[in-house]
Amino acid sequence: MSELREIRKQRGLTLEQVGFLASVDAATVSRIENGHVQPKPETLVSIARALGVSVRRIAPKQEAVR
Repeated sequence: MSELREIRKQRGLTLEQVGFLASVDAATVSRIENGHVQPKPETLVSIARALGVSVRRIAPKQEAVR
């Protein structure tokens, strides 16, 4: 989920600031950025709104199962 980190840094925001704006814990934002958790859809919506981007832009990429 490096796209989330990249957008956050482009906007000059800390994990704490994104967490505050999205009403989620900064540690949760960090875990999402690092790919340690699969975020709930509503969490992604909150973060996307806080950053002013679409959910699709920050959503984790799903790998095809073969």
